[in-house]
Amino acid sequence: MEPGGNWFYLLIRALARLGCRIWFRHRGVGVDKVPSTGPFLLAVNHSSNLDAVLAGIVLKRPLAFMARKTLFSPAPIGWILRGLNALPLEREGIGISGFRAICEHLSLGGGVLVFPEGTRSRDGRLGKFKSGVLRLARLASVPVIPTMVVGSDRALGRGRVIPRPIRTEVRFGDAIEFPQGECDDEALERLREAMLDLVPESIDSGRSASSEQRSNQ
Repeated sequence: MEPGGNWFYLLIRALARLGCRIWFRHRGVGVDKVPSTGPFLLAVNHSSNLDAVLAGIVLKRPLAFMARKTLFSPAPIGWILRGLNALPLEREGIGISGFRAICEHLSLGGGVLVFPEGTRSRDGRLGKFKSGVLRLARLASVPVIPTMVVGSDRALGRGRVIPRPIRTEVRFGDAIEFPQGECDDEALERLREAMLDLVPESIDSGRSASSEQRSNQ
């Protein structure tokens, strides 16, 4: 069995997949870009609490994700989160324990979802990336799959409790390798551009904002 492929995860994923197809008419684009075997990091934009769910349910392979360490208590909640392949995240960053948990999951051949921005976007645009995704990719020597969830900020953005029936989709790009020695800023920009390339032109506000920021520097 692949890491994370327990019965509880598979059951919840199947139920979530059905619900999201009905409510959001959710679909995946370029799912074949995700490796069928071996470890990988899935770099996903973060504008809604739905993002991890929407990214994971279209994959055939199980996917681990990060959750704040404080959410693992009381014990019943912790059991549920671990059953869903949640890995502990320190409040102010991934932390040493978080890195170890991710690297251990990757060493077993599993996939892990990470948010390069580190926190949710306030306006749906792609925010500034942190270097954690590079450290993980280089430390574990695994490819990074650029991924964009589209529509989640309108379906369940900040301040909303009940999701709206907005159409959503998740788009996957070609795998990226981050060799040792490459400048972090250049590497993060490569990943950012790869993710922005996945945004439909009609809602490509993130690229416009990024270009404007660079032109003002």
